[in-house]
Amino acid sequence: MSLHKLTPLDVAHSLIDSTEFSKPPVELLPVYRSTWRIAASNIVASRSIPDRPLAAMDGYALRVSDLREFTALRFAGEVKPGEEPPELGAGEAYYVHMGAPLPIGADAVSRVEATRVEGGMVKPLEPLKPGKDVIKIGEVVEEGSTIVRVGEIISPYKTTVLMMLGVKEIPVYRVRVGVLSVGDEIDPFDKPSGKPITDSIAPMIMGLLRFTEPYYLGVVGDRVNEIRWAIESSLSKLDALLTIGGASVGETDNVKRVLGELGRILFTGVPVSILKRGSVAVVDGKPVVTLPGQCVSAALVFHEFFLHTLSRMVGGEVREYMEAKLAEDVEVKHRMDTAYLFEVVGGQAKPLKWGVGLCMELAKATGYTVLKRGYHRQGETIILQKLIR
Repeated sequence: MSLHKLTPLDVAHSLIDSTEFSKPPVELLPVYRSTWRIAASNIVASRSIPDRPLAAMDGYALRVSDLREFTALRFAGEVKPGEEPPELGAGEAYYVHMGAPLPIGADAVSRVEATRVEGGMVKPLEPLKPGKDVIKIGEVVEEGSTIVRVGEIISPYKTTVLMMLGVKEIPVYRVRVGVLSVGDEIDPFDKPSGKPITDSIAPMIMGLLRFTEPYYLGVVGDRVNEIRWAIESSLSKLDALLTIGGASVGETDNVKRVLGELGRILFTGVPVSILKRGSVAVVDGKPVVTLPGQCVSAALVFHEFFLHTLSRMVGGEVREYMEAKLAEDVEVKHRMDTAYLFEVVGGQAKPLKWGVGLCMELAKATGYTVLKRGYHRQGETIILQKLIR
């Protein structure tokens, strides 16, 4: 494949989709250690949460229909979280703490601040309907629903739900990813030697890889033999490799030259500003994604191509998307389609400053999308890929 050829973006994604990548190994972890790891199987709820009605507020649990027969209800006791609920008698009310089970037969809670209690009698001060301030059975999780899907990055919130369900262990992928920077002028960030440019992009990529097992492989020079040795020696211990720099479209692109000799390059670049120099190759079934040496380009190529490739590796979807409307007109004047960063507030997507090296814009951005050449009107609906936070 020519190192100068640019592949249409949709074709590049089709090439990733049609390629078989080696699957990373799976390990079984305690649920409390599974946060930010990639699930290796679907996890289905074995029961509902809650499995009985609970009080959503501190107040008095009662049967709404009793209020038509009694001017006030008899205070019958108190129920705390975790206790077995009593059966509600006719004309009775129980004080319930938030999260406590409702007495059997109760169907509403009268909040403390909206209830008068005098002489052992309880009188609600506002109209009540069945279900008022009640957490219904299955309102948090329904039995049989899928809590975690294969390929999903497990959030701390999902970890809590799994713990509530009593799940003890979960299979997750152990994805070992190497990060290799290329360039004679680059100084490793962990072992500086006085070269003119500190390797500032690799720490960003290492941070974005928090759901994997990332390894910083340091910096190699621009020479073919150094690059070949670094790629060959590292891939034997990895599931994927990311290179930074040395990914230009010019004659001196020795990274892609080596990848073409060691394996198969799916595409060498795409006709999209910001993403243009990103490429994907396969060596011994393992993906190698080349990232440009500028922060915005590196971050967006990572999201656009590495996360897509990783999704194929784990048989799921690690990417997240959202819909928003353009907050203002955007005219794409470049010679090709262009990737833009956006900050989204209240469903409105505000375009941020454009540039391959404007790192602070990444800190502000919610997500990005590729806009076609031409004029895009305020209010137009766009689909953004969310940036990893």
